[in-house]
Amino acid sequence: MEKMRKNLKKILAAIGVLLVVLAGRLAYIQIAGYPELSAAVRAQSMIALEGSNSRGIIYDRNGAPLVAGESRYVYIIKENEFDSDARKVLEQLNAEEVSADNKGYYVYSSDHYDKACGERLIDDNRAYILQASARYSDDQVAEHLIGYVNKGDDSGAAGLELMCDEQLSALNRKVYAAADVAGNILPGRGLIISSDDKSDSYITKGIRTTVDKELQQAVEAAVSRENNNCAAVVMAVDTGDILAMACTPGFDPDNVDDYLEAGDDELINKATQGEYPPGSVFKIVVAAAALEQGISPDKVFTCAGTSSAGGIEIGCETGGKEGHGDIRFEEAFAESCNSCFVQLGQQIGADNIISMAEKMGLGRKTMNNYPQENEGHLMDEYERYGAGSGNLSIGQGETLVTPLQVAVMTNTVASGGIYRGANILMNDEKESRQVISENTADVIGKMMKAVSLYGTASSLDIKDEAGNARAAVKTGTAEFGPEDENSSHGWITGYAPCDSPEYTITVFVENGGSGSLSAGPVFTEILDYLEESGSYSRPTLA
Repeated sequence: MEKMRKNLKKILAAIGVLLVVLAGRLAYIQIAGYPELSAAVRAQSMIALEGSNSRGIIYDRNGAPLVAGESRYVYIIKENEFDSDARKVLEQLNAEEVSADNKGYYVYSSDHYDKACGERLIDDNRAYILQASARYSDDQVAEHLIGYVNKGDDSGAAGLELMCDEQLSALNRKVYAAADVAGNILPGRGLIISSDDKSDSYITKGIRTTVDKELQQAVEAAVSRENNNCAAVVMAVDTGDILAMACTPGFDPDNVDDYLEAGDDELINKATQGEYPPGSVFKIVVAAAALEQGISPDKVFTCAGTSSAGGIEIGCETGGKEGHGDIRFEEAFAESCNSCFVQLGQQIGADNIISMAEKMGLGRKTMNNYPQENEGHLMDEYERYGAGSGNLSIGQGETLVTPLQVAVMTNTVASGGIYRGANILMNDEKESRQVISENTADVIGKMMKAVSLYGTASSLDIKDEAGNARAAVKTGTAEFGPEDENSSHGWITGYAPCDSPEYTITVFVENGGSGSLSAGPVFTEILDYLEESGSYSRPTLA
């Protein structure tokens, strides 16, 4: 009997231990382990919605979204409910399959919704239709500047998407629709964004750029009207902020593979990656070097139609066979007299010209960590020897620049001789250093006004009713390729208003010929927009 009592106590003790263990396990499931276990269950009943935005937003300077600003519609249909009729309806909606990894489901997406088609899918195929945010729109703004993402892992692949991938990446977040164990989408749950940190949230944070969306759209419209490939940059004089940057041809960031396979240049950001001879816009550098050495803008040169450098005769394109005759330095700048500048370059020396070019931002990158920017090329000692010194003085030969570098160079003059670089993020540390004297910048500014009043840009509509210059500019016609083909690019760069500069504008037209004829009208259209829209005084959010 005593033995039975001992055995009963052991059994009761064992039961008690089991009850304690069971209670502890239940407590873990309900309290400590709930997030982990519920996430595991949820992961087994989620339908991934590839193609939906799962990255941080890219905003303009005033808080307007540059990406993820438009909705897409997602259609989810079980495999056993999907048929040829459903496929036809989805084709009517121009819907595309966006995920092939959802076992048991077909997932499609479209950029617009039709009520009748939607009702057919719901009634006949028990479809679920959800609204999601698309990363890019069909008419995506600033696509070259923004770049694009890798479709495989949604990571940044080019442009700002790559430059700011750490800020924009949502730790491999995925967008899901929640379903029950039977595969039915749970009503009222909407879309879920899941990340590696096990927390769900809607993405509202991102990066704030210096771009003005409205101005960006206006610049894109202006460059698109030029028949040849074109690039334009607009900067804020007082900060070096890039307010707009556009080039043609454009591309669809949702279909990058098509352009990679074609092997053309749609994906090239010509404003930052295109390297071209500067032609006469480089005379801004030569003029700055001469003025810094004390050469007066009233110094007189003689243009006889050609000038010799290293035994090579270089013609004056604007002076004709007879040349300009005696011409003052300031007038030679306005008329873009090659003969004068070849003589001027020999007087001040190639080394001083190269040194000034470097001070004004040529031959190196101007943006902070932007991945798609090239350095251009400044002539080395061998290239600028002898006849090369003549080509250097007029922006020809081996000198190569990007449109952005030309904008930064021009902005240095507009800023009173202060180099500011080029900024694309609002929180970037602003660069500011005096590289030429304020007096030199002022004299070059007067020379650029003369270009507008009576020089190579006088045929453009950049004078007001009183005959005053609306912008201070320099045009350029840059020869390239074999001499017998007579091919040239068109340039114009300048700033406005003349006396209190607020904006720097640079326009480049590939194979455009004369800068005033090809790039000039694009420049004028941008200038008109800035004046008519009141952008000169438009406030910017701090």
